[in-house]
Amino acid sequence: MTLPTHLSSLSQYLAKQSWYDDLALSSDAQEWLLATESLTERLMSVTDGFAVHLVQQSCLPLHASERAVLQDDQYVVREVVLHNAGIPLVFARSVIPQSLCHGEFVGLGNQPLGKILFNDKRFVRQPFTLTRIDQGSVFAQAWNARADLFGRRSVFAYADSQLLVAEVFLPSSPAYGASL
Repeated sequence: MTLPTHLSSLSQYLAKQSWYDDLALSSDAQEWLLATESLTERLMSVTDGFAVHLVQQSCLPLHASERAVLQDDQYVVREVVLHNAGIPLVFARSVIPQSLCHGEFVGLGNQPLGKILFNDKRFVRQPFTLTRIDQGSVFAQAWNARADLFGRRSVFAYADSQLLVAEVFLPSSPAYGASL
């Protein structure tokens, strides 16, 4: 799989994004961005070579927009690319409480986070916020986007903790009508 060489720094671009409760979306984009079921399982159902590529997982400073929606806690940032046989479909940035990294999520590695979140009823997803990433941005250009990209994020509540999952649908994603 070919990934942008400076992938870990691209997430800094997401820090500058505004997140909205509603955006004008095509019907394909609506179908993918507003779906509340597991994105992992949905991608697995339409691909033959679904896999997760771990970009990084470590204690990193949170973006201001992340701190604004999360409770005070110690967090681990996990960035991955969901792909189909090496074709990048989604860039995801998850902000996970450290306590869960030593418990429910220990040894996650290249395993999909969604497999845990959607198979454990203790995780409750909050409503989505959405973002549009301009095709001329550094982030979109790094993925060779020929049109604006869209992303979504939501908080998952778990006991007294919260985790935040942000997903940006990349140009080859079915969210833009691409066939896999």
